[in-house]
Amino acid sequence: MWNYYKAIALPLFFVFFCVLCGLKFSDFVLPSDEEWIYSGGLASTQASAVKFTAVGDLMVHGPQAEDALSKGGGAYNYDHSFSYIKKYFAGSDIVAGNLETVLAGPEAGYQDYPRFAVTDEFAYALKNAGFTFLTTANNHSLDQGERGLLRTLETLDGLGIGHTGTYSSEDERERITLIEKNGIVFAVLSYTYGVNGNPLPDGREYLVNMLSAELYRADIARAQSLDPDFIVVMPHMGNEYETYTRDVFRDTMIDMFYAGADVVLASHPHVLQPCEVFRIAGDDGEERTCFAAYSMGNFISGQRTEPREAGIIYNMFFERNEAGVPEISRITYIPTWVRFYRDGVSRDIAVLPVYDTLNTMFWGGYTGLSREDMRRVEAVQLETTALIGGSPVPLGSMAPEYIIYKSEDDG
Repeated sequence: MWNYYKAIALPLFFVFFCVLCGLKFSDFVLPSDEEWIYSGGLASTQASAVKFTAVGDLMVHGPQAEDALSKGGGAYNYDHSFSYIKKYFAGSDIVAGNLETVLAGPEAGYQDYPRFAVTDEFAYALKNAGFTFLTTANNHSLDQGERGLLRTLETLDGLGIGHTGTYSSEDERERITLIEKNGIVFAVLSYTYGVNGNPLPDGREYLVNMLSAELYRADIARAQSLDPDFIVVMPHMGNEYETYTRDVFRDTMIDMFYAGADVVLASHPHVLQPCEVFRIAGDDGEERTCFAAYSMGNFISGQRTEPREAGIIYNMFFERNEAGVPEISRITYIPTWVRFYRDGVSRDIAVLPVYDTLNTMFWGGYTGLSREDMRRVEAVQLETTALIGGSPVPLGSMAPEYIIYKSEDDG
């Protein structure tokens, strides 16, 4: 209960201090409900650096669709879902996530589990939030058949959002997806463990990248032949709702590193799992830093069973060191949480940055959270920092962003 007494006592003390010092309260105005987002974030240290931001599963369950319909006045509008978090993406060169639904068009409309479909307004909201790249290989890729898969790709193309993992042709699948930013080139690959038993049409197995060592090794080798600076693999794999990493999945990621991948970012478990930094020796004996995120959890969904509502933003910084060699210079993370109700009454589903939420609550600002939700956000702060950082960071020591790794050249 101390946190709640503190949220009341400290603002009162602050007002007393202002009066004592002759300061006006108007000099210290709390931000409005839409403005209390942390707007900075660690920036790239040089113009040739790239900030690559990644989040987990982007899902739409029934309550989200209902909320979006009520916000749109008869049409779907999902923009509010990302209004508190979008400033965290503003300084990023690449913002990636896993699109775990299908943009099947107005005929299909919205459809819930087990065969997801969502209207294009969800993609509009992702674009407006700052997403630049989406993986489309997951167990729901074929929820609306081949037609839904192809229309998803067409819609993303129309919005200028890059994608990989599912394809409209064999030629498209054979082309390695490359992203160039600030003179640094990334090859991005994506695979899924399965498609919920939906059969791939005969002769069109290219539609979905199915996860296999033979395929990802061959693709990584083809990517290496294009001489990118970094290879990023985003597999859809792991056991659902497990907050620990099984050896089989860790071994798969290590195999990807030895095949030539530099970063592996997994999705599917719908909960966060730990991350790990490796030093991997190449064929030439030179070691390089590699990063594995075993599960990035849900970023937005309608799943409320704890800890499925807790998410994360990973920021990876890539740049050339003093010798001109490309390297991962820094890796950071930002804990997030999905709010479901405003004031515990009206539905208002949105991704919240944990630091800003707790900081606003601490100073007595309006967060739209019930007391139960406030307690849950406090718990998410401790749980996420313990899981990702190795030890819980208490509220008195919390920060907007936490460093996982920092190279010697990063200062």
